Amino acid sequence: MSSLPLAEIRRRFFDGGELPENSVPTPILHSWRRCLGLGLPAGRLRLPDRLDAPGLQHRQQDNADWLQLARPAIDALFDSVVDDGHVVIVADRHGVILDQMGHPAFLDRAERVALLPGMDWREDVRGTNAIGTALVLGGPVRVRGGEHYLERNRQLSCTAGAILSPQGALLGALDVSGLPRKLGDAQQQQVQAAVRHIEQRLFDDQARSLFELRFAPDVATLSTPRCGRLGFDEDGVLRAANRAALAALQLDWSLLGQTRFAGLSGQSLEHWLSRHGDNTASLRHGGQLYSARLLQPRPQAARQGSAVLPEKSSPASRNRDHVLPDGLLERARRLLEADIPVLVLGETGVGKERFVQALHAASSRRQQPLVAVNCAAIPEGLIEAELFGYEEGAFTGARKQGARGRLREADGGILFLDEIGDMPASLQARLLRVLQERTVVPLGGGNGQKVDIRIVAATHRQLEQEVSAGRFRADLYYRLGHYPLLLPPLRERGDVAQIAAGLLANHGAAARGITLAPALADFIRHHPWPGNLRQLDNLLKTLLALADDGQQLTVADLPHTLQPAAGAAPAASAAPTLAQLLQQHDGNASAAARALGISRSTFYRRLRQD
Repeated sequence: MSSLPLAEIRRRFFDGGELPENSVPTPILHSWRRCLGLGLPAGRLRLPDRLDAPGLQHRQQDNADWLQLARPAIDALFDSVVDDGHVVIVADRHGVILDQMGHPAFLDRAERVALLPGMDWREDVRGTNAIGTALVLGGPVRVRGGEHYLERNRQLSCTAGAILSPQGALLGALDVSGLPRKLGDAQQQQVQAAVRHIEQRLFDDQARSLFELRFAPDVATLSTPRCGRLGFDEDGVLRAANRAALAALQLDWSLLGQTRFAGLSGQSLEHWLSRHGDNTASLRHGGQLYSARLLQPRPQAARQGSAVLPEKSSPASRNRDHVLPDGLLERARRLLEADIPVLVLGETGVGKERFVQALHAASSRRQQPLVAVNCAAIPEGLIEAELFGYEEGAFTGARKQGARGRLREADGGILFLDEIGDMPASLQARLLRVLQERTVVPLGGGNGQKVDIRIVAATHRQLEQEVSAGRFRADLYYRLGHYPLLLPPLRERGDVAQIAAGLLANHGAAARGITLAPALADFIRHHPWPGNLRQLDNLLKTLLALADDGQQLTVADLPHTLQPAAGAAPAASAAPTLAQLLQQHDGNASAAARALGISRSTFYRRLRQD
């Protein structure tokens, strides 16, 4: 680490100067850059309001399942750190503090910096801090004193770890905070051990219904939290894992649902059990030999008041609050649970499909299928067969065994009718009958089949106008449109740069140390984004694919089709000369350099060449 005082390192960073190598830990520097790119001020900052008591209670209830399992580890962590004057903090996956307990001497200090239940400690709200930064990274982090981005938090030192479900879904964070001189390696190790214990209990809870494969290089560690653990369903499909297993096998969470037991072990579940039972056997993978044991499902009575933990979420859904308007998802969930059709409206590209995926993951039907039908993409002559299925010989070219159809495939789950405004008029009456009777009759006749489905529909069209023009049935519109939900365009969702930062995190930018320069963040804020969220997300994925690890993305990295627009953006205004740009900022070279997204030393070098 650098011998420079942290105060001097901070001054150089905020002045746009070059920092000595290893002057601050890499996760801290990357976090600073993310915060700077968002334009977050390090000085005085208006903090968000604290949740009221009912709001906090609602958050705690939403997290009750995993908190119940985590409580023994949280209490043990508290017992181990309280005598040293520290506090233990539990936050949800959005960074909102759910619980806090600690030494009375430090609780007063914690209150002065709003380290309290009901307060939001996301990184894009509070700057670099252990809770928010751990949630961004999905792993452990320690932030000491002046390493906090906000000046007001320099009196704290914090160490935290993100808690993941056995499907890789972000559940929350566990944190220990205290005085900078008192909090060190010991507390960091204690937090990490507590997180491992919590994740082990979460896995234990789910593994009862799965075939569990435990493996480790040493047979003595098969019963410890450090062994690799994988959970497979009865078809041999990987459904759950712990971090140790994924690291050992060089897998990632995205492979859940795609990897099979036979692909890892070279034999089926049945073959393994017939040969080894629940005894220890050898498992070879990637040239490494492990001791392994396969445990069969262990039925259990459901815990009182428990619910199934969230299914594996895609990276995009982990941070969905960055891209979905506040409150809209919960409103849709309540409609869905009440068996009221959910109608989602919005311009092309606003993220209607992403919204529906998040709704499915948040609903009580998340374990059941989400069946999507794009009414605009299927030829009109085939959409009826696609939806309702058909009997053998129903039409020329029909498959011999017939087809179930998407409505019956969605039985027990959710049917998503995308672009319903483009559904042929001839089919709208049949759909209306299904909504009323919940019975599906396939093409070619046959007995009707009752279906238990929830309906979600989406369109970019103005359905009232379509009804007036006679292209959409009024009775179907009124059946679907009890309470239409409008997804606003990207330009109306607040700070688009914050949404961009969330999308970058979803795509792994934080792990690679890739951040936004302030000028690029400002361009993102002011660009009209006619393609909405889809356009922004595609651009960011492209920039990440072209970027090197540790790179700060600047306006110069944009494709040439956006460069003219970038030149028109306020922060990326193309001044005739750098000298004039310097004059515009009252001679402040640091401010002028930040406007261009370059360091102060680079600005001076270009100024001499200009």
